[in-house]
Amino acid sequence: MQWTLRRWGPSAALLLATGCGTTSGNNDAGGDSATDGIMSASQTDSQGTSGSSDTSDTLESDSATATGSTGSPTGSTSASSESDTDAPSGSTGVQASDTDAESSTGEAECAAVSAEAELVPLPADIIFVVDNSGSMSFEATEVQNNLNDFSMQIAASGVDAQVVLLSSYPDNGNGICIDAPLGNGGCPDDDTNLPDFLHVDLRIGSHDAWEELVDSSADWSGSIREESSKHVVIISDDDPNISEDAFNTDFLALDPSYEGYFHHSVVSHSDCDSAASIGQEYIDLSIATGGIAADLCDQDFQAVFDALTTAVLDGTQVACEFPIPEPPAGEVLDPDEVNVEIGSAMGALDAIPRVDDVDGCGLVADGWYYDDAADPTMIFLCPQSCATIQGIEDGVINIGFGCETILPG
Repeated sequence: MQWTLRRWGPSAALLLATGCGTTSGNNDAGGDSATDGIMSASQTDSQGTSGSSDTSDTLESDSATATGSTGSPTGSTSASSESDTDAPSGSTGVQASDTDAESSTGEAECAAVSAEAELVPLPADIIFVVDNSGSMSFEATEVQNNLNDFSMQIAASGVDAQVVLLSSYPDNGNGICIDAPLGNGGCPDDDTNLPDFLHVDLRIGSHDAWEELVDSSADWSGSIREESSKHVVIISDDDPNISEDAFNTDFLALDPSYEGYFHHSVVSHSDCDSAASIGQEYIDLSIATGGIAADLCDQDFQAVFDALTTAVLDGTQVACEFPIPEPPAGEVLDPDEVNVEIGSAMGALDAIPRVDDVDGCGLVADGWYYDDAADPTMIFLCPQSCATIQGIEDGVINIGFGCETILPG
């Protein structure tokens, strides 16, 4: 997803401006991906686009673009800026412009400062549960050989990912030990490397992957972050003891933040030579949660891990919170002169009202609020507005400073 974030604020020359101009943006997006033999309930294009902005015929400023493709455990953002004229700058790198201008309506422009900001997606936590039974020798070896590349591909995309592995070690059934850099270099019997990698030493039987995952939650829950996108990956050549509904209910009961998790499976889709049983319950839950359902019968783990990498990256959403830049030196931000617009780069942007807090979000169709109304440092989108903008491939957020804040009503 491509995000364009424009932060504007009055420079010393524009503190007396009373009118508000208009802005427009244009973005092009493109890209697709597909993996043969892998079932996916949903596939999202996450490639970025570029943005541009004109404030009037007589005012020209650098546009700010941000690509939501890197990760942070806090979902924070960073800002830097460029300006055609020199002016004092605040701690966020925002520079003020001394250029005055009139809008196309003849009113003085409020927009005076542009900034470039990088929006950072939320982190991803992935739990692998691998069947260690006697028929899983090839599969255990493939997981061991591919997990490092999997984690490095995600890290290279900038997403902050933590991996949990539920499996025995090699001296106990068809166990697994992960070498460095994901592991700690202590194989064959020690590889946990916190915080990036946790190995929970459990021998997973043919039919109990789901049950062991739930029962051992106290051992791995500390590696699952509340704000992360969450993924469960089951790798087995057999079917589960319990139903898809039973597991889903038990898993969601562990923690409210697990709502919206993705279930992925690498299990047998037919009665092939590699199958002990068809893993239909695993397949059904993968489809129901928008995950990947890969066929173990294909025995192509490179394609499987490529598909899982894509699924993790596509499932990572950009945080809907933005730091307020420091005003230019000697100036004071007026929190009642801040406005937020959301929409598509290819269409009109809609100004949304500010509400008092998250409880006020239920009173408006779209909205935003401050972290602290008396002394704000962050802007938060209401949950429904966050969901809207995250669902738009070329979503755009404009944050403008210098015009009276729009309120509900």
